Amino acid sequence: MPKDEANYEKLTASQVQPFDRLSLARRLHETLAQNLAVIGYDLDALIGDETLNPSQRADLRSIRLQVMEVTKSFRDEIYRVRTLTRSDVASEIKSILSDIALDIDLTYPALSEESENLLNEVIIEIARNTRKHSLANSFYIKFDLTDSGFLLLLGDDGSGAINFKKSATDNVSFGLRGLDELLKVIASDYQCISDKSGTHFRIAFSLQSAQ
Repeated sequence: MPKDEANYEKLTASQVQPFDRLSLARRLHETLAQNLAVIGYDLDALIGDETLNPSQRADLRSIRLQVMEVTKSFRDEIYRVRTLTRSDVASEIKSILSDIALDIDLTYPALSEESENLLNEVIIEIARNTRKHSLANSFYIKFDLTDSGFLLLLGDDGSGAINFKKSATDNVSFGLRGLDELLKVIASDYQCISDKSGTHFRIAFSLQSAQ
């Protein structure tokens, strides 16, 4: 991580207004990306329909591959227009979760540029879900180094409102569906436990993901 990222929690007043504009632009891009993810999930559901004949299933699979390519190209364009730093992530978490206790350590090993940006999206989306659904009093991010990479641990002490299985068929849960899709792209493995103790993510990254 660059030296100027070491003080990621300290943003000057002059950075706030430009960051707000960039944050709005990024949120608009994310909404479109999430909608593409929804289309992909809907196509997956259709492909699994046992009443389809082989020709119909093949056509749907071809469309699904095209959606995947469009989604990748769109995200690549987002990265060229705007990339998030860890300073941005820390600032946005503080804005989203301004009324709860935060214990945040973003000094985990650096990832490739693409994975870093996708992980930043994941972290911010998890913070938004904590804000919207969890009724939490605290939010944390920490990490553990492993022989094969590192584990990123993050979550809250809220009501345990995240349900990925439900979100796969719930048209309202665009954020969760996009979150699941991003984690499957960037992580070697991930788990989410959401119960009375809160919502807790355990995301594994391999050495190949790190720089």
